[in-house]
Amino acid sequence: MGSKSNITIDLTGRLALITGGTRGIGKAIADRFLEAGASLILTGTKAAEIERLNREKTDDRVVYLQVDFSDPNSIDTFLTNIASYSKIDVLINNAGVNKIALNTETTNDDFDFLNDINVKGPYILCREVSKLMKKNGYGRIVNITSIWSAITRPGRSIYTTAKFAIAGLTKTLAIELAEYNILVNSVGPGFTLTELTASTNSPEELKRITDLIPIKRMAQPVEIANVILFLSSDLNSYLTGQNIIVDGGYTNV
Repeated sequence: MGSKSNITIDLTGRLALITGGTRGIGKAIADRFLEAGASLILTGTKAAEIERLNREKTDDRVVYLQVDFSDPNSIDTFLTNIASYSKIDVLINNAGVNKIALNTETTNDDFDFLNDINVKGPYILCREVSKLMKKNGYGRIVNITSIWSAITRPGRSIYTTAKFAIAGLTKTLAIELAEYNILVNSVGPGFTLTELTASTNSPEELKRITDLIPIKRMAQPVEIANVILFLSSDLNSYLTGQNIIVDGGYTNV
């Protein structure tokens, strides 16, 4: 038997900005990062919720900031807030919205709303935060895409357009930022058992979806978070420009 290797992920001293970090996959990412020792800036859309979370928090390593990526004024205020930080080591663009409707039933407003939040928000944050990362000579960026950045189905024309766009943005930024020790990847979760998934699908629908997944179950949010944790750590020193699909084999069927 060889000697036992104890591999740990230590983010002590690292500051991570995670958008949409108050629920679902975003909260699972935040929890894993905290366990690894990181300090966090977590965003949410609702001002009242952000105020409550800041009031009730028990860990000084966490600050909650409000930002609505469909509102240019809100984005400007948020960028002013994060400009006060001397470094941001990790950026996780997780915030997103969806609308399921056939293309002929969608409107320009639908398109603008989904793309403002799913594409323009991450685009702006990557642009501004990477300036800070370049100055410091270090960074890890993970953009959250979806299985709908690799495959599609009816009713997802706008969402798929947005997620393919983020995968493309990721690839370009990876080659632009590589020389500054900044690695940029995206992660595409498959069906994940969040509160939202459970509340928007009947038990019959959940079973039907689960039966189509080779592993025969949906992902737990922490299983998505674990991949993002690796990509955001120093264990990842060479992998960049990839869109990693985490779906229990679903897209291969």
